[in-house]
Amino acid sequence: MKKLPVGRSGDHIHLVTDGQKTRVVLVESEYRFAFELKNAARVMAKKARSISDKDSYELLAFVTGAVTLSYSYLEAALNEFIFLNATAQESHLNESEKAIVSAIASEDLRPQGRQNTLQLFNTILRLLRKPQLTENKEPYQSANLVRCLRNLLVHPVPGRVITFSEDPNSNLSEQQQIVKQLRSHLGFGRNATFPRDVLNSRCATWAVASCERFLHEFVKQSGVDPGFITE
Repeated sequence: MKKLPVGRSGDHIHLVTDGQKTRVVLVESEYRFAFELKNAARVMAKKARSISDKDSYELLAFVTGAVTLSYSYLEAALNEFIFLNATAQESHLNESEKAIVSAIASEDLRPQGRQNTLQLFNTILRLLRKPQLTENKEPYQSANLVRCLRNLLVHPVPGRVITFSEDPNSNLSEQQQIVKQLRSHLGFGRNATFPRDVLNSRCATWAVASCERFLHEFVKQSGVDPGFITE
């Protein structure tokens, strides 16, 4: 049985030759999600920017979609990196590097207790002897804040927050950790609170851009052809 690659999608056609005749007996199709999730996140951010009513349920839906899809894009990209560079015959990595990535995929080399996606990207860079992305600097810092905000939206917990005070010296933005963390990135004022002042179109655009910058920097640091995301 022959297995022939078809196109750039990773699909394979299995052929059997019987005498003078050759027939297709099996088609193996590859599927990936990173590129589609990135585009979906961009669509959500664009839709959020088109809505003028800041209290609209549609705006909340699109902002939530942009944030969650942005981080899902990074998760998919990590899995695609492992899939294409640890298992594929066309991998650009040598056998030793493939073994390292395979070990990460099997969780043998994942840091215990600190296993979020961003840290796994850094684990790969470290084991490949490449410069890691510094956690307290960009683009890691923004991507990590997207992760924190995504977690708040995917695992929501009800709560209460002061949204108005007649005290002119009050600083409502100091009440919630996520607001303090995002303040400089999204330009919040003293009265900003979550979710009222966080889940807006500016946040959606920032989330998408932050995750794209993180992956771009990872690709540059790793030296891996960026085609593994889009092809």
